[in-house]
Amino acid sequence: RAEAEGPPGPPRTEQEQRDPRGRLCRRQVRWVQPCPAGTRGCFSPSGPAVAGGSSAPPLSRSPRSMAQWQEVQNLANTHLEQVHQLYAGSALPMAVRQCLAAWIEGQNWRQAAEPLCSHAPMLFHSLLVLLGERLGSLGSGYEDFMLKHNLRKAHRDLQVRFGAGGKPERFANLVANLLQEERRILRLGQAEG
Repeated sequence: RAEAEGPPGPPRTEQEQRDPRGRLCRRQVRWVQPCPAGTRGCFSPSGPAVAGGSSAPPLSRSPRSMAQWQEVQNLANTHLEQVHQLYAGSALPMAVRQCLAAWIEGQNWRQAAEPLCSHAPMLFHSLLVLLGERLGSLGSGYEDFMLKHNLRKAHRDLQVRFGAGGKPERFANLVANLLQEERRILRLGQAEG
C-alpha cells in the first residue's frame, strides 16, 4: 500500500488487492482542493500543495480539455433539459454533482460497483467527507443559504439510503450510470451542435 504525505482530509491512496474471488481491485482516492475564485460550488481534482512546494500527482484518467460537467453546462437548452430530467429522479442530487464534479469524474465508479470490490465503501465515505467539508466552507450569506440546505439534506439522504448494509456498491453503480448517460447526452449535443 502506498500513501503520499500531505494535508489532512481524504487520503490519496493507490493500492491493489485481491477480492475474495481472486480478482484484482485497484483502489484510488485523490485529494481535492477548492476551485479557484469565481468557480463556486466545485472542487478541483488537482492536489493541494504539499511540503516542499510540490503538488499531488494528476489524476490517472486521461486529461480532457474541459471537464465533463463543464461541457454538460455548455449544451443547448434541449439537451440541458435531458440532464435536468436525468437528475430530477436521481438519488444523487444535482447540487452534489455540481459541488464535487471534478472529484466525481476522477473516480472509477464502474470498477467500484463490481461485486466484492472494497472500493465502493471507500469512495462513498470519501464523498461524504468531501461533502461535509464543502458544507463547512460555505459562508453564512444569503447566496449560500439554499446551497447549504440542499447539501445538508443530500448528505443526510445519501447516508440513509446507501450508507449501511453493502449499499455503497449500489451508489457506485448509480454514479457510473449517471456519468455514462451524461456522456451519451453530450455526444448527442455535440453531434447536433
